[in-house]
Amino acid sequence: MLALLVCLCSLASAESFTDDDGVEWLEAGEYTLYWGEEVNASGYMIKAADFSPSKAFDTDSDYVMLTVLSDRSESWQTILAVNNSNIPDNYIFGDRLNITALSVVTGNNIPVPYTNITVFLSNVSQTPTVVIEKIDKTIIVEENRAKEVYIDERAHIEVKIRNLRVVPTAIQLVQEIPDGLVFDPDIDMDWNFTLAAGGQRSYKYSLKALRPGTYNFTGTQVLVSMDERIYRKTLNDTQLIVHGPYINLTKSHSAESVQVNDIIEIQVSAVNEGDRAAYVSVSDEIPLEAVLVGGSISSSKILHPSENITLTYSLRMDKAGSIVMPSAKASFTDPRDYKDIAYSRRYMLYVADEHGQGGYEQDGYYDKFPQASSFYDNINSEQPEIVQEDHGMFQIFYDLMDAVKKFISNLRQK
Repeated sequence: MLALLVCLCSLASAESFTDDDGVEWLEAGEYTLYWGEEVNASGYMIKAADFSPSKAFDTDSDYVMLTVLSDRSESWQTILAVNNSNIPDNYIFGDRLNITALSVVTGNNIPVPYTNITVFLSNVSQTPTVVIEKIDKTIIVEENRAKEVYIDERAHIEVKIRNLRVVPTAIQLVQEIPDGLVFDPDIDMDWNFTLAAGGQRSYKYSLKALRPGTYNFTGTQVLVSMDERIYRKTLNDTQLIVHGPYINLTKSHSAESVQVNDIIEIQVSAVNEGDRAAYVSVSDEIPLEAVLVGGSISSSKILHPSENITLTYSLRMDKAGSIVMPSAKASFTDPRDYKDIAYSRRYMLYVADEHGQGGYEQDGYYDKFPQASSFYDNINSEQPEIVQEDHGMFQIFYDLMDAVKKFISNLRQK
């Protein structure tokens, strides 16, 4: 073995060589890999996944951990070192890929540890091809999925796995759930387990859709660990179609700020974005600070897919301030007696008085608008300073009387 390693090191820069087993190795390149970097060497993705802890200077115990993923969905992992009696500097992956570490550089005086490697590939005309279908002779995987459900139903999925080997086998299942589907909260999706010889296991779970539509599932990934390798198999892609009505309710207004007694136009629109008809009843609320002067705030009809109801009405704003415009509501039911309620977004409407100011502040809303100077502030700034007497505990009553007198005086001046 030592003679073979010496031979490999001496031939690292050669274009090809033949080992003691008669396998011809063709040079695929020499690479420098920094920590976390990945290189594609003739279809093999080689990554410097980790290094030994950095020390003040390089030592013989320095090593690099390499991970390799082939274009045949195989993956390997190994640790290589240079001049280390316990860790080799060469590894052969799957009888087809030969990697030798020329150097492993760590240390505290460099920004990033790195390694120099040479890569050789076996002459495929002389080396038998590994049959990826080996995974089918190792396990049997059956996946049963619901293809169509209604919006108020759960889609049930079952995955069955059986180990055909006479030894325990480590298996992992990876499934991505499309956005818009809610997974069972009490089910663990960490499907990483070991099946006993001839053993079998079944996983069941269900999904609930937030809205109707078509949901595309990528095939479940099946990873099987055998003979220090990881074999991968991808099951077929599938679709889940969810039927039902879906009411999208929006509310818009003609202005973001008005003055007292101004008229503002409101529009409420309900659209059926599902694939089933529903009877829809739309209604809106009038804020206490406004009066309805035209239009209608309610309507109902049967909405087929893509149809809509639109309410248009006018309000006169009778009070200044930051007015909370309520949410509109759309209640709907379909022939299957599926019911739900949709709400529009609430928003704040700024109503200024005749002097350009609102009647009160709420949640810092006024900070968003320029402020006009107060009419009463201008009058008060022209008045001479009044020296008030101290009336002790009754001062609050005297202050109130003075405020009333000033208010009446200002009205007379106007």
